[in-house]
Amino acid sequence: MKKIIIGFLGDKDVGKTTCANILALNGFYKISVKDKIAEFASQLFSEEELRDNRDKIFEEIRQRGNRAHKGYWLNLVLITIPDNQDKIVFDDLTPQDLIGNIVKAYQIYRPNFSATTIPNTETIMNDGNLKSLTKKINDLIDSLSAK
Repeated sequence: MKKIIIGFLGDKDVGKTTCANILALNGFYKISVKDKIAEFASQLFSEEELRDNRDKIFEEIRQRGNRAHKGYWLNLVLITIPDNQDKIVFDDLTPQDLIGNIVKAYQIYRPNFSATTIPNTETIMNDGNLKSLTKKINDLIDSLSAK
């Protein structure tokens, strides 16, 4: 069976993790690039530095990895996924993480939260209604299962 690997992209607080959690409740293996970056950051920075500058430090580490090799963090995380997992969801990708067609990318777009649309992604509109968003994600699951 071919692996299904999808990733959610979008601005902060638009619903990426909520969408990934819905998929996880439906059998997807949820994984995070940010968690891998946090592992690295904890080795390089003190707790105080991370407390005071976490977002800035994480962004710098992420950018440096992707400058060294396009998709650096995505590849680093992909190799940690158990072989028996055939449905995988990332809740925190950025356009810089994407390489080739390994991950089917979906932007979660929420009016008044999202600054721009992300090229080369399908958009899932989040109007702030959890029931509506859950239906859209369940429809996505159905469409992925049909392939």
